[in-house]
Amino acid sequence: MSQKSTKSDTTKSNWPLVVLTSSIMGICFGVSFYKSHVYEPQIIRGQFLFQRFVMLKVFFGAMGIGALIFSALSSMKARAFDQVRTLWRPTSLTRSWTSGPVLGGVLLGMGMSLSGACPGMVWIALGTGTSNSLLTIAGGVLGASAYGVYADAIQERLLNRGPMGPCSQVYADEAMRKSSTMLTFILGMVCLGGCALLETLVPWKTELPNRLSEALSEPMCEFGSPEFSFFECPAWPPSIAGMLLGALQLPGVVFVGNVLGSATAFQILSSLCLAPLGLSSKYVRIFATPNPLAWFQLPYVGVASVIAHLLAGKSGDLKGAIGVDEMQAFLGGFVLIFGSRLAGGCTSGHGLSGCAMLMTQSWIAVPSMFAGGIALSILLQACDGKFFVL
Repeated sequence: MSQKSTKSDTTKSNWPLVVLTSSIMGICFGVSFYKSHVYEPQIIRGQFLFQRFVMLKVFFGAMGIGALIFSALSSMKARAFDQVRTLWRPTSLTRSWTSGPVLGGVLLGMGMSLSGACPGMVWIALGTGTSNSLLTIAGGVLGASAYGVYADAIQERLLNRGPMGPCSQVYADEAMRKSSTMLTFILGMVCLGGCALLETLVPWKTELPNRLSEALSEPMCEFGSPEFSFFECPAWPPSIAGMLLGALQLPGVVFVGNVLGSATAFQILSSLCLAPLGLSSKYVRIFATPNPLAWFQLPYVGVASVIAHLLAGKSGDLKGAIGVDEMQAFLGGFVLIFGSRLAGGCTSGHGLSGCAMLMTQSWIAVPSMFAGGIALSILLQACDGKFFVL
C-alpha cells in the first residue's frame, strides 16, 4: 500500500472490530498455509524450477475465489469495495511501472528464491519451527528499514523516473471500458479452472514432503471420502487451502477496509524501531503512526504464526520443514521485503489482491516476481548442482 493511502470511513475509529476481524482472518491464514505446506522452502523453490506446483495451485485457488468475491461486491456496488480500490490507486500513480512493478517484482522473486519464503509464508515457517526463518524475518525488517530511511530519495530518483502507467488507467476494467463485475467473474472462473486442471495433472499428495507420506496414506487423508478429516490430516489439497485464503478478501474489504497483504507488517515493525532512533523519514513516520488500514496486518500474521505452531505440534511436525542456510535466509529476507516495497506490494498484495482487483501494475509485478525467482533458481541450481537437500 502506498505511503499516500487514503483513509476508509469504515475503519477510521473502529479498532476493536479491525483487530477481531484480522485475528480471525489470521486463524484461517495460518490454517490455509500450514495445511497446504506451501510455506516450505522446497515447495517454493520447486515451483520456480517447475518441479512442484503447490504454490501455483494455492495462488489460483485464492485469486479465483477472491476475484469472484470482488465480482459480487462490484455487482452490488458495495461502497467498501470502491473505497479499497481508491485506497490502492496511489500504488500505481506514484511509481513508474519499470522501476516499480518490474524491478521491485524481480527483486521480490529473487528474494523468494534465496530465502525459500515470501512475506506472508515466512510467518508460518516461523510458527512451525522451520530453521533460519527468524533470520529471514530479521533480514526483511532490515530491508524495510533501508527502504524507509531512503524512501524519499528512492521515490525521487527511481520511482518518479521512467514511464508511468503502463496506461492512463489504474484498473484494467477502466482501461478496457468493460464492467469490473464481468471481468472479475471471468478471471475467477478461469483461475478455478486452472486449479482443477493442475490438481488433475499433478495429484496433490505426490508433491508433498516425504515425511508426510505415511500419514497421507491413511484413510483420514483420502480427500472426498467419508473418512477424510480436515482437522486430523496434516495436509489438504492446495487448491482447497487457497480457496479458504481467497475467501478472506470478504471480511478484509467489509470489516477492515483493505485487501490481503503481509509485507506492510515488516514496514510497520521497522518503522517502530527507527522512529525512536531519530531515523525518521516521512515514510517511516506514516507507518509508525497507528492506522487500522495497515496495522491490521500485525494481528493477522501474528495469529497465523501461532496457529501454524499449534497445528504443527498437533501433527508432530514441529521443525519438520527444512530451511535454507543462514546467509541465504537473511539476504533473501532483505531482498524480499525491499523488493516488495519498491513494487508497491508483495505476493499477497499484488498477486492475490491486486490481480484479482484488475490493477494493471499488479499484472506486471506478478510475472516479474516469477521471472526473478525462476532465473535465480536456475542459476543457483546450475552453480551448486543441487539447490537443497530434502
